[in-house]
Amino acid sequence: MEREKIKKIVAKHRHEKAAILAILHEIQEEDKQLGTESLNYIAQLLMMPVANVYGLASFYSAFSLRRKGNTEIRVCTGISCHIKGSDKIMGTMKSRLNIEIGETTWDEKFSLEKVQCLGLCAIGPNASFNSKIHAHLDEDRILEILKERMEDSE
Repeated sequence: MEREKIKKIVAKHRHEKAAILAILHEIQEEDKQLGTESLNYIAQLLMMPVANVYGLASFYSAFSLRRKGNTEIRVCTGISCHIKGSDKIMGTMKSRLNIEIGETTWDEKFSLEKVQCLGLCAIGPNASFNSKIHAHLDEDRILEILKERMEDSE
């Protein structure tokens, strides 16, 4: 990400160290990742050790040190969804997208993640496409949703 954009985001938060999580979220939203250069520059601007900034970026699952796709797919693998077949949903997604968990497709359109809970245990298995959650999934339904997303991204 360009240093000038990072500088504006940090300045918007008045260079407050307490705003580090908000700053990281904004930068990732803009750049689809938290790259090494960006983390180093944030640390410099906030006068914090790079290790602290990197530690936060690598600790929270909401952050990614690798570029994410335009559509972030999160499949719930919590116990309730697992019992209802989320492993089949995940397998279908990996196969169809030709990527593993934590990876992004070659065209940067889709990323695949597993999460422990999307908060809708009673109506699982669940998956989210960016912020839209889909429930009561099976292999056919997840492929329908993916097909719609693929058509929308063309």
